[in-house]
Amino acid sequence: MRSPAGALAMAAVALLLGVLVVSQFRSRDVYSRTLQQETPESLARLIADLNDRDRQLRDEIFDLRLRLEQAQSAVAGGQGSIAEAQRQLAQLQVFSARSRVTGPGIAVRIDGAFDERALSDLVNELRNAGAEAIAVNDARVGPRSWFGPGSEGSLVVDGRAVRGPWAVSAIGATEVLHVAMTRTGGIVGQFELIYQRTRFSVTRETSLDLPAIAGP
Repeated sequence: MRSPAGALAMAAVALLLGVLVVSQFRSRDVYSRTLQQETPESLARLIADLNDRDRQLRDEIFDLRLRLEQAQSAVAGGQGSIAEAQRQLAQLQVFSARSRVTGPGIAVRIDGAFDERALSDLVNELRNAGAEAIAVNDARVGPRSWFGPGSEGSLVVDGRAVRGPWAVSAIGATEVLHVAMTRTGGIVGQFELIYQRTRFSVTRETSLDLPAIAGP
C-alpha cells in the first residue's frame, strides 16, 4: 500500500521539476532584444554567462530528479514522512506564489519608461539568480504570470494594472541577487543603455514581505 505522505512528497518534487524545466525554456530570450547592440566582447561575456546559467539549471534539474527518485522509493517502501511531505508542500506553495513569504533580498527600482518585455527579462534574470519569490510593487509573480502593456505609466501583471515607478522585489540570497543585477554587462547595465532617461537602482533589503498571488 502506498503511503499518502510519500505520495504527496513525490508529487511536490515532480511539480517542482516540471516548473523548473519550463522556467529554463522561458529564460532563453533574456537578452534577445539587445544582442544587435552588443560588441563582440560583450557578446562573448553574455554567451559565457548563459552557459553558466544553463549548467546551474541542469544541476538543479538533476538534484530534483534525484529527490523524485528518492520519494518514489519511499512510496514503494511505505516510508513516506509526513514532516517531509509538509516541507515539500510548503516549498511548493512558496514557489508557486500561493503563500505569503517574508525574508531578505533585493529591490530593483525603476522610475521612467519601461515595457513588458523588459519586465519579463528582469523577472527571468532574478529567477536565474536564485530568487525564491518575486513581486512587482504589490503584485506577486508566479511561474505562470504574464506581463502586458498598460495605459501610459503602467504595466499589466496577470491582467492587473501596476503603475510606475516600479519596485521589483525578490527574496533570496541577498548578495548573490545583488551581484547578478549590478555586475558589469548585467541586465541593469543593459537597461540603462536602452532606457537612457529611466533611473534604475538596486538596493539590498533585510526584510521583504511579499503577498500571495492574487486570483484563484
